[in-house]
Amino acid sequence: MKNYTVIIVAAGRSSRFNQKDNKLLYQINYDKTIIEQTLMLFLSDPFCTEIIVGVSEEILFFLLQKNYQTKKLQFVMGGKERVDTIHQCLINHKITNDTIMIHDGIRCFTSLAFINKLNQTFHHKNYEVLIPIVPITETLKKVKNNLVEKTLPREEYFTIQTPQIFKTKLLSVIYHEYFQTKNTITIYDDSYLVELFSPKTKIHTIYGEKQNIKITYPDDLKLLKLVK
Repeated sequence: MKNYTVIIVAAGRSSRFNQKDNKLLYQINYDKTIIEQTLMLFLSDPFCTEIIVGVSEEILFFLLQKNYQTKKLQFVMGGKERVDTIHQCLINHKITNDTIMIHDGIRCFTSLAFINKLNQTFHHKNYEVLIPIVPITETLKKVKNNLVEKTLPREEYFTIQTPQIFKTKLLSVIYHEYFQTKNTITIYDDSYLVELFSPKTKIHTIYGEKQNIKITYPDDLKLLKLVK
């Protein structure tokens, strides 16, 4: 395994969460919030030598109050959208490693064992991109205007998780290309930018973890109790 940099996206407004408080600040146990649990994961990894957190003012104030200030931890003010936040992290901090992981701050139950596996596989296979996938177990339907158009073969479709891992140079290039073109396409994950702006680059996959849930809606908080 090799040293890597991680960019943690933690500047969201929790607009889909429909709660008064930011979901990143939801307390999952007696002393840790979701964003703290995520941070501690990478702070505990000796191969993670740089942590860049794209933050909102609220998250920055909270983390500074809790004294999250170490040499390998840097904060960058995020933007309106996820891609804006990651772009700000890339252009406002000199990355020293040739490998970057991108991780959603809200995914607080990723395991260190999985991150090590991701790191090891990426370098052993000499990949440029490696992303975690999870098989779809439910029946998948294409629906339009509340009517089913067709049933899709679920064996061919997967959901995507973070962290995703990239060669630093590649990630920088595709983000530069995206913002140079002033593209308005909605970007769902960072590997999608590879599809758009580096189509010859192979996007390799690895099976992710079921426990690596993303907290998006209030009901997702119920899943935290099962994971804990």
